[in-house]
Amino acid sequence: MCCFGLVLFLLGSTIVLSLIPTYLPTRPFYEALLPTSKPQNVLLELSSNTNLLSGTTLDISNQNIVQNQMQKVLSNDQTSFGSSTIRILNATITTFSRRKRRQTNTANNGLNVIYELVFYRSCTIRCQTKILSLARTKFVSLLITLQSSTSTASDDEVTGDITKISEYWANIRPYKDNAPTVFGVLDTGLPDECQVEQVHILHRHASRYFTTDAFDGGNILRFTTKILSTNRNNFLGLLSFLKTWSLDISNDLLVPSGAADGYKSGVNFWNEYGRILYNAQSGQPYYNATNQIKPLVRTSNVQRCYETVLAWTSGFFGPYNTTDKYSLIKLSYDSGYNNTLYGALACRNLFIPSAFTFDQDAMYAYLAPVLANAANRFSSYTNLNLNFTHIDVFAMQSLCAYEYVALGSSDFCSLFTINEWRGYEQALNLAFYNTYGLGNETGRAQGIGYVQELIARLNHQLINISYSSVNSTLDSSETTFPLDQLFYLDMSHDNNIASVLAALSIDYFRENLSTIFPPPSNQHYRVSRMTPFTARLIIEKIGCTSSVPIAINSSHTEYSSSSVLKPYKFIRMKLNNGVLPLDTIRGGLCSTGRTDGLCPLDNFLASQTNASVMANFNYVCFGNYTIDSNTVITDGTLFA
Repeated sequence: MCCFGLVLFLLGSTIVLSLIPTYLPTRPFYEALLPTSKPQNVLLELSSNTNLLSGTTLDISNQNIVQNQMQKVLSNDQTSFGSSTIRILNATITTFSRRKRRQTNTANNGLNVIYELVFYRSCTIRCQTKILSLARTKFVSLLITLQSSTSTASDDEVTGDITKISEYWANIRPYKDNAPTVFGVLDTGLPDECQVEQVHILHRHASRYFTTDAFDGGNILRFTTKILSTNRNNFLGLLSFLKTWSLDISNDLLVPSGAADGYKSGVNFWNEYGRILYNAQSGQPYYNATNQIKPLVRTSNVQRCYETVLAWTSGFFGPYNTTDKYSLIKLSYDSGYNNTLYGALACRNLFIPSAFTFDQDAMYAYLAPVLANAANRFSSYTNLNLNFTHIDVFAMQSLCAYEYVALGSSDFCSLFTINEWRGYEQALNLAFYNTYGLGNETGRAQGIGYVQELIARLNHQLINISYSSVNSTLDSSETTFPLDQLFYLDMSHDNNIASVLAALSIDYFRENLSTIFPPPSNQHYRVSRMTPFTARLIIEKIGCTSSVPIAINSSHTEYSSSSVLKPYKFIRMKLNNGVLPLDTIRGGLCSTGRTDGLCPLDNFLASQTNASVMANFNYVCFGNYTIDSNTVITDGTLFA
């Protein structure tokens, strides 16, 4: 028995000993026990193939590239350096002085590297000092090569690729169709048993110049004054264009390319919907007004909306005698008036004057760390005692987008990284959500008027009394609020579309938006996708021969309309070509198991029964209440 116990003890000891190597310190921990220098600093020369700008901190990938090139110097001379190794602590793009660069008149980039040397164990203090000095001499002669500028740019590299950066221009992004599945709907085709019978379009005006808002045009004008009041001959490198730059854009009005976008939108609507709605003849390129009641078109009475309507109708009705083919109503743009195409005008709570303006302090506080690198590198491109701030950088980003839509190009567009653009967009996502969306107590109220009109049209009912932004004088008459049109065009604004989505309770867009950078890649609420210039929220009323039409994966061209009776009615919505997930409407009435975004008409109408109650228009717009600074609004409304 004693021998058996001894055998077990020895066997157990063998097992334990065999496991010991698994728990030896990893190399970094082991190296920490070796002699290590204090942090050293060296300025290295960069090869000309890099597209990183001054002030940019290298990402891990490029830091490893630099570390490998510096380590090669040590490894190639074992006699002098033994088994010493280098660790990069930080590497930042910086600017060589002109004197160092042979008196050239350009700013050339170098690399400021902070590093440590780890010495072999027997290296004495004297040995360490000698190696540090010799290594520095070797390092300063290095020409560092980073990832080639022809390789795929990382999110921390400066890029002027408009296709990539315009994805983050938020509400001043030029129009681009979303992918049909962008909002998570898998089957985006119209079932074969179905046909679109009526269409409602809530359309944003096309591309414009900047507005007079403080965060927008106000900030741009402030930045312009700052630049023009300096000695501009001292700008270097990529900022050299500021020597002759001028603010060659106006404010508020539609830009020429915007008119073209409006026209294209009208053409596309005729091709996709008009031909089927009006049973167009073969080869008919436009709407034919023969024996047709003139459609009524509405617009918010502001120049950029009116001009977009003129462009859109030219595309849809054709370029000849266009205005004779439709009627037009301009809804007042004056504060206090009922205008469902700009619901905020009728919702002006004098007790909370800031409820309808962007919180600039919060927006700039978010941007401060995100745009710090950009501010630093821009400051390095001038010999002046001129410091760029993150607020300046925000103005420069806005100028990129505005100049691009107005002039077709902008030198400001080649100055930023993708991550800096992501920060730009997220700042505006937060501002929109907390001003016009579910993050504001009036978010629903600002959009409820249009929702009430949509429901009235679908029910073929006039609106005789208004408790919202609805103008009941107009909406109580079929002359000014027709109920039998095949399509309805309402020319509106970005903020109104955002508020309508809130009022509809499409919870896909209900999120606790992150105020920490970077924003999550799967965030749903992105203004760039929701309300770019020329945005359109399209609500389709669809007739089907079956109550359970078979969903199909992708869309196909409709060549003609069908006269077959289609008794089963559905609603489908598209936002800039992306099919909206109506099954996320609060209450579950549209959650019928469909994968194509269709909601039975009766279910949709039922889902909106409490929309007005939830908006609580009279209280949030006119009630005498205060909101504690710690209160977080999460559902676009407030109750006493």
